[in-house]
Amino acid sequence: MIGEQIKKYRTQKGLTQEELGNMVGVTTQAVSKWERGGVPDAEIVPLIADALDVSTDILFGREVTKTIVDSIMNEIISADRKEGFNKAFQYFWAASVALLNIKSVKDSLGIEVLDKLNTQDGLNYYSRFSLNEGIMDTRLSSACRYFFLMPEPEEGFAKNLGDPDEIAETLRVFGDKDVMRILFYLYTRKNTPLSLSLIASKTKIPINNVEKLMDKMCKVNLVKCSLIETENGNLKSYTFFNETIVIPLLFFAKEMRDEKVINWGVWFDRDKPLF
Repeated sequence: MIGEQIKKYRTQKGLTQEELGNMVGVTTQAVSKWERGGVPDAEIVPLIADALDVSTDILFGREVTKTIVDSIMNEIISADRKEGFNKAFQYFWAASVALLNIKSVKDSLGIEVLDKLNTQDGLNYYSRFSLNEGIMDTRLSSACRYFFLMPEPEEGFAKNLGDPDEIAETLRVFGDKDVMRILFYLYTRKNTPLSLSLIASKTKIPINNVEKLMDKMCKVNLVKCSLIETENGNLKSYTFFNETIVIPLLFFAKEMRDEKVINWGVWFDRDKPLF
């Protein structure tokens, strides 16, 4: 059974016998022997399971419909939401380290580092990978963590970004200090329509300026404007839009200016330009 399962999942992953052998530290002949009815040594079985992205149960023909992905999903689902977020981040970090496929790096950047960071006194650790296959940026600290992983599209990064002028227009909106004040206020509210007068009152920005800024924010899809009929005429109201997209942008902007950082786990192995 185990030989049949090894062959099945090796083939599904598109691995040759030689490639699987290299991943678990055995010869091509050993893999061939397993698939013809031989049995691998017990200590190698977990390595085979990891290489094939399956559980050891699957290799022995048990729960054959369950994969490692299923196991991770079930583990996160069974946790409460806060713990689920933490578990998801740990798996993201483990996956990013594994993508390097270099044992020495794996040993020094292992998952245990996430627990060690809880003892640090406010230091921010940044891990950045730039590889031919994609890019990754991670902030590791006890106060705040985030993870960004982007496999490179077949046609490259630049073509997927679109028109540089449109991007510049959006960034110009963010470059206004009063826009930042409005955004920070919008984040304190639930996602409900707000009037110009309320926004002006809470941000201490003149209402005429607020209206101009909100119109600019509408053009780049930061907020959505609606008209409410009243006995005194139409009243403009604004709803924050794309608010989850803005949070990463704000943190990346802060990261660019942050001088008290430790570049930990930086790996640049890219031999072609990003654009």
